[in-house]
Amino acid sequence: MVLRLNNNDFLRLRGARGVAIEVVDGRVWITEDGFRADSFLAAGGRYLVGGDGLVLVGAEATTEVRLVP
Repeated sequence: MVLRLNNNDFLRLRGARGVAIEVVDGRVWITEDGFRADSFLAAGGRYLVGGDGLVLVGAEATTEVRLVP
């Protein structure tokens, strides 16, 4: 599934352990409940969700992300 996020949009995920978030175009930051640091990804970057808590994905520009189960 590919989702388009506009600048400053947020995607909220819960119970997504094992889901990969891939940045197709643009740039995002990702914060995951229980993890100390945020991750910043540009096009081609990939983040694997490690827990079942809240995950926030914030777009820094118009961005497309792919969620891979």
